[in-house]
Order: sequence, then structure tokens, then C-alpha cells
Amino acid sequence: MTKDLQQILFDTYPYLFREKDLPPSQTCMCWGIDCGDGWFNILDVLCERINKHCEKNEIEVTVTQVKEKFGGLRFYYNGGDNTVDDLVSFAESLSERTCEICGSPGKLGQTKGWYRTLCSTCT
Repeated sequence: MTKDLQQILFDTYPYLFREKDLPPSQTCMCWGIDCGDGWFNILDVLCERINKHCEKNEIEVTVTQVKEKFGGLRFYYNGGDNTVDDLVSFAESLSERTCEICGSPGKLGQTKGWYRTLCSTCT
């Protein structure tokens, strides 16, 4: 993800991404958000809903890593509850239908030996 889009998420949800400035010995968030720009909206909505749920229910969630793996979004965190688990599962499954590059409807498949979720234009 571009630094500009990543910074929007960091600035909008500082509570969730509070580990972003810690060293690698303490968190993987120090590496930033490691996926394409096409999943920005998925992450933005996910973080918004987690943030609201945490505020309403006085629950803590700390994001520890966000990346692409096997063509899908992986959102790792500490804390939360069943609602947060469900929100994350939904976002991760949605990523497997959304082009990681542009955000258009996409399809999970293999490209040059790597699993990717891409639309027909970005393939």
C-alpha cells in the first residue's frame, strides 16, 4: 500500500495502529501495511467498525500486522471479541473477491506461481 494511503489509516485509527512505531522485536506493524491499494476501502471500513465497536463496548484491539498472503488479506490483532473476529473474517473473505491493485471486483487465482486476487484488467 502506498505510504499516503497507509498514513490515512494510521491517522484515522491511531488507537488500532498504536504499535506502528515499535521496533521489529515487538511488532510486525513496524513494516507497515503490506498489501495493494485496492484493499484500502476494505481496511478503512473494517477499522471504522472495529473502532466503533471497541469504543461502545470498552474493548481493546491492537493491530499487529496487515498483509497479503495466498492472495487474500490477513489482518492480525490482539484483543477483541467474537464481533471483531467476525468483522475481520468478513473483510478477509471480501478481499478474495476484490482486486488488490485497483479495488474492482476480482478473482483469486495464480499468476506466475503466486496467488493473487486481481480483476481482468490488472491480470
